[in-house]
Amino acid sequence: MPSSDSDDRVEKAVAKYGISMSAAHNSLQKIPWGSPLEKMLANLWSPDNPDGFLLLTRVTILPTRAHEHVLPGEVVILPGVISVLETLSWAICNENEGIIVPVPFYPGFQSSVGEKFRGKLIPATFQHISRYQSLDDLFDPLMNREALEDALLNATLDGVKVRAVIMSKYSPHNPLGRCYPAETLEEVARFCGRNNLHLICDEVFAMSVYKNPHGIDLAPFKSVLSLDLSRCIDPQFVHVAYGMGKDFCANGLRIGVLSSKNEGLMAAVSNICLVKWVPYLAQDSWAKMLEDRKFLDAFLTKNRRLLQEHCGIVTASLDQHEIPYYANMNAGLFVWVDLRRYLYHKPQENKGSDQPSTEASSSGAQLHRDRESDLLKRCLDNGVMISSGSSYSSEELGWFRISFTVEKQALHVGLQRLLKCLQAIETENEKGP
Repeated sequence: MPSSDSDDRVEKAVAKYGISMSAAHNSLQKIPWGSPLEKMLANLWSPDNPDGFLLLTRVTILPTRAHEHVLPGEVVILPGVISVLETLSWAICNENEGIIVPVPFYPGFQSSVGEKFRGKLIPATFQHISRYQSLDDLFDPLMNREALEDALLNATLDGVKVRAVIMSKYSPHNPLGRCYPAETLEEVARFCGRNNLHLICDEVFAMSVYKNPHGIDLAPFKSVLSLDLSRCIDPQFVHVAYGMGKDFCANGLRIGVLSSKNEGLMAAVSNICLVKWVPYLAQDSWAKMLEDRKFLDAFLTKNRRLLQEHCGIVTASLDQHEIPYYANMNAGLFVWVDLRRYLYHKPQENKGSDQPSTEASSSGAQLHRDRESDLLKRCLDNGVMISSGSSYSSEELGWFRISFTVEKQALHVGLQRLLKCLQAIETENEKGP
């Protein structure tokens, strides 16, 4: 049975680092295998060190161009970015506490936060704000502040204690494929600072940024670590997730990086690294890539060129067939496409739903979700896979995400199949039920 002294230490750790009770317990525990293992863990050059080689912990923060020097002890290697986000959720939230996520957001958050750790995902919506006009508003600093404030207020009224804000594939955004301007990053940080919340930024598409000649006021990628946020938020409440999968075309090599200055949180996370070990074959491979600057520059240059080229193939095809999409993108591997006109038999019904897709009680929203599912099934039956807006908790139902990072021939075939499927649906809709 824990002593009162132990309870006091746990409570002090919770207060000092803003972490969960479980994480506070872990941060105070010595590793059960004793001093030999502790000594080994302290050696950053050890081949058996789950924190990763000094090289890997140093070079993985290259995309961030950090404002302050990132120490090796402020970086932990975990098996994939989702593992990083799961671990952060465990370390920050007690059961039934909440994390705010602006919509639309990456579907994996629901399972990693809402199910695995029994936390509550709280969507921050935008369309209810009187000034809302278009998806561009999702990148506006004041719109983000108002959306976050409303989400926090609603959660509080529902009796949910909010502990953090996660920005879904934050910069660049998934599924909209656009980088947030520095002013928006700073405004979100100020919101978190005012309300004593953790800020979790997923920067997994950091180097997958390309030129969009038709974009308007597009910001370059800016890591939250590259900004001086000390006047906005306590630095120990800022955490960044990065990984190998997206920027290096290596989804199968599950390597994620957590960067944080929160000593208590990092101590708790380090204590569970032993059950989240990343194979050194994978670590060594990535470290060698990052160490070779000549290779790295050539690889990223080619990757950005191909991203721009393949995005252009998709948008040209959509333009040709007068299919609308979110055109102000410059990052990521996808295009956010409006397929509402294919959902219903009557054209006037294809204007989409103004109700957030999170309102499960809405019969209109449910009907839209059912129509989305029908369209997805038709696409799958025709040999092409796209992702529905419902899975991203999109407020405006009828949008879909199309990924374009496949071989050029496969991309053309996929577009042909998609267009053939949509044309068949449109013909059926014109005939009526």
